[in-house]
Formats: sequence, structure tokens, C-alpha cells
Amino acid sequence: MKTGTHTLLPAYRCTPLAFSFLLLAFCCSLYSCYTPRYVYSPSAHNVPVFVKKGDSKLAFNYSANAADNAVKDSVPVKAKARGYDIQAAYAITNHWALQANYYHRTERNAGDFDAGTRDSVVINYKRQLTEIGLGYYRMIDDNKQVTLQVFAGVGFGKFSLDDNGKDQNRVLRSRYHQMHVTKLYLQPSLTVGSSSNFSGSFSSRFSVIYFSKINTDYTATEQDNYKLDSLSYSPRVFWEPSVVNTFGFKKLPGLKLEFQIGFAFLVSRRFVDARSFNFSGGLLFDLPKLFALNHHSSKN
Repeated sequence: MKTGTHTLLPAYRCTPLAFSFLLLAFCCSLYSCYTPRYVYSPSAHNVPVFVKKGDSKLAFNYSANAADNAVKDSVPVKAKARGYDIQAAYAITNHWALQANYYHRTERNAGDFDAGTRDSVVINYKRQLTEIGLGYYRMIDDNKQVTLQVFAGVGFGKFSLDDNGKDQNRVLRSRYHQMHVTKLYLQPSLTVGSSSNFSGSFSSRFSVIYFSKINTDYTATEQDNYKLDSLSYSPRVFWEPSVVNTFGFKKLPGLKLEFQIGFAFLVSRRFVDARSFNFSGGLLFDLPKLFALNHHSSKN
């Protein structure tokens, strides 16, 4: 619209939808300038398929997490997030069982000024955690194919990271961050196919993570920037759903293959950077059944 010699441009209205897109773009731009320091990475779920007293499980799983490669000073850096989980469980009665788990991870992620981040770093992690738990299991159908179980337990371990790179002034620097970890968990699950060579389980684990005895040479400003300053203030709670599948063999009743896919969602109000995915695959042994098979074979 024109008035005299002046042109009046229509006023721009920022609708709620447009504002949402602008806010999302702004958040993404902030994230692109940030290299996370991961303080947590989920473990594999120990979901034994028990029917009666004396059933057992000994599992060795290779575990991996999604990891994105990066470029540091124009040189590609291969990211990694892998390790192993060793799991054991034993049915002490027809309804009660014990379990124990050991978790180990080595990880790496990186950031680079050339990619628009604030950090030119390579961060290497080491994690280890040992857990023990007690659980109740019960078949809930007449055909003995569906089992409900609930495990609860505690874990103790150490997480550490080594941060090597350059600051904003391109000056070389290195940092470390070490902490003790205490984990409380509650893990209900439902298993279908308990008496067959194939079983599928849905497990829903709630993990409460306490960080303590923190030792670091990050500055106070760096700890604030990297969301590390409030770790010891309160525990972090994660909801970790997982789908676990096991495949058995008729001629080898004490041996199975196990595969699982799991996720970790932070449900605490205080934010931390944590990995959100875990894939595991490995071998599962029921030692009494294996020994019984070997004993039967030797007699024949």
C-alpha cells in the first residue's frame, strides 16, 4: 500500500508455528556449537528365562552404542561406544532368583572448530560397573509360556573421561574427569515363550544414578558449560526400555543366542548428557543343562 511517495510494508506477524520453528532452529544452532561430555551410557538388560528352581544363566554380550564420527583440525576422528556385558543369574527357588552383572565400556567422541563447534577436542571414556540383584518370577498363564519377573538391585563402579584438544584461543590443553557411580535399579519384564527355544522379552528398567567422589581439573566455567557442575547435587533417573530375544537349539538345550536393543531416557529435571541407545548380542549358557547333556552323551 502506498501513501504519497512512501510505501508501507505489511507488518510481519510471528505466528505460534513460526515462533516454534525459530526456537527449534535456535536450539539446533546452540547444539551444533557444543561437544557433549557423556556421563552415562546404558548397559544390557539381564533378563533370565527361568521356569523352575535350578535354572541358570551365564551370558557374554558384545555391546555397542550409536556414535558419530567427527573431524578435529580437519582430520577425521573415528568415534566409538562399545564394550561388553557379563551376566549371571540363578533361580534359588521356584519363584526367587539372584543376578549379577558386570559392565565395561570404552568410548570416544570429538568436536572441531572447523565444524562450527566451540571445542576442538577428542574425549575418551572408560566405564565399569558391577551389579547384584534379587528378583521374583512367576508364570502367569496356564500353558507356562508367559513369565512376569521383577528384579531390583544395586551397582557400584567408576566412570572417567580424558579430554584433549584446544581451547577457543587454539591453545593446546587437556582435562580429566573421574567419579564414582552408585546405581539403584528396578527392572520389571514380561517374557513370552518361556518353555520354547525362542523367547521374547520386554524389559522396563528404572535406573537411579548417584555420582560421587568427583575428581577433575575442569575449571568451574568449563564444568558449567559441559553440564558437569551439578552431578553430585542429586541423582539422575533414567527410564530404560529394552527388547530382548533369545534363540535356542533343540540339540543344545544349554546354549542360546541373545540379542537386545535398548534405550535410555533421562526423566530427571536436572540435565546431563547421556548416551541413549544400546545394542547387545552374544551367547547365553545354562550350565546345568550343558553338563547334563555332556553326561548323557558320555553314557551313550
